[in-house]
Amino acid sequence: MLKWLNLLTDDAPTAEADLLRDLLKESPEIPDWSAAVQPVLHRLLEYNPVKRAVVCRVLDMPMFNALALPHKTVVLSQLLVEFCRDRRDQIAFVLAHEVAHIYLGHVRKRDLANTVMAVAPVANPLLGMGLRWLFNRAYTREQEFEADNCAFRFCVRAGFDPEASITLLERLGSTEPPGNSVTQILATHPPVVQRVIQLRTAIHSWKSGNAKS
Repeated sequence: MLKWLNLLTDDAPTAEADLLRDLLKESPEIPDWSAAVQPVLHRLLEYNPVKRAVVCRVLDMPMFNALALPHKTVVLSQLLVEFCRDRRDQIAFVLAHEVAHIYLGHVRKRDLANTVMAVAPVANPLLGMGLRWLFNRAYTREQEFEADNCAFRFCVRAGFDPEASITLLERLGSTEPPGNSVTQILATHPPVVQRVIQLRTAIHSWKSGNAKS
C-alpha cells in the first residue's frame, strides 16, 4: 500500500524512475532489442500529437507483457517482441496502445484507483473484493478500450496498417504464444473478442469516412 501512496505523492518522473529501477532489478534490459524497436516508436511519435519523448525498454521478463510507466517509458517483454518479430505493424499497435495510456493519462489515474483498492480491504475485506472486481471489469477495461481506439488512430497517422491490430489480438487469443504466458497480458484487458469487435467497428467507420471524403 505504501508504494502506491508514494506514487501519488511523487511527481511522474520520480515515480517512473522508482518503478523502472525495481523492474530492472528483476528483469535486465536487452539494449539491442530496445534499439530495434525504437524506430517504430519514433515514427508513431513523429506523426501524432504526443508531446513527450517516449522511449521503449525491452526487458528480459519471464512473462508475456507490455506496460506504460507513469511518465514517458513503455516497457515490453522480450517474449512479446519475439512474438511480433517481422510483423512491424503489429508491434506498432502494441507500442501505440501503451503510448495511448500515457497520452490519455491512464497510468496516474490507475495509480489513484489502486490506492483506493489497497486501502479498502483493511476496513472491510468483502467490500475490498467487490471494489477490485468492479475496478477490473469496468474502470481498467474501459481504459483498455479507449487505448485501443486511440492506438489504431496513432497507427493510421503514422502509416501503419490498422488491420494489424485485429490480427495481433486474434493471434493473442489463439494458442500461438508459448504455454499460458499470454494470460498475463490479457488478465486486466477486456475479452479479445470484444476488443476485436470494437476495433473492427472503429476501423470500418474510419474507412467509410475516408471513402466519403
